[in-house]
Amino acid sequence: MKRLTCASLAALLFAAAGSAQAQQLHFGVRGGLNVAGAETEGALFTEDTGTRSGYHFGVLGMVDISSWFSLQTEVWYSQKGFAKGNGDIALDLTYFEIPVLAVVKLPIPLRPRIYAGPVLGLESGCTVISGEEKTDCEEVGVGLPRTKGADSGLIFGGGITLDFGPGLLLGDVMYNYGLTDISEPSDVVDSIKTRTWYFSAGYAFALGG
Repeated sequence: MKRLTCASLAALLFAAAGSAQAQQLHFGVRGGLNVAGAETEGALFTEDTGTRSGYHFGVLGMVDISSWFSLQTEVWYSQKGFAKGNGDIALDLTYFEIPVLAVVKLPIPLRPRIYAGPVLGLESGCTVISGEEKTDCEEVGVGLPRTKGADSGLIFGGGITLDFGPGLLLGDVMYNYGLTDISEPSDVVDSIKTRTWYFSAGYAFALGG
């Protein structure tokens, strides 16, 4: 059901982009490294939480509104989560994430871009790791975190654009500041809000002019 919802949202976003009166439409793919963490509160989290590494990959669409401004929407499969203290408890999460970004393009060499926008995440997997034991979040007992199944946040970032063959080569660094408390209420967990860095590369083809 989550995958169906994500696919429906993505179809609506790309349909809206395609109907815009724009100079050019680009469509492409991207992927890269995630460095994921979280801000946590509750009796379980008496130590600072650490990061967990993962990856993301997906598709993107860009619509030029002018020579300096464009709209961009994407759909990623993305790994997130965090570790507690020395890693004795960790949360592994996977999401289908859909950012919608306003992009400002700077007219200088390497064509840098800066952008920001909201992102919706639909959980596709959640595992709690306690010692050597791995448990699905829906089956964990008292004293371990459980999640709600969805996340939202704001993405900020920047990157460069290079002409490469018939399309554009993209290099980006992005930060996702989670706004949603993804934890289910419990006696030991008050809140979990995700924090994720993305180091990403992509390639996009021009579809119109």
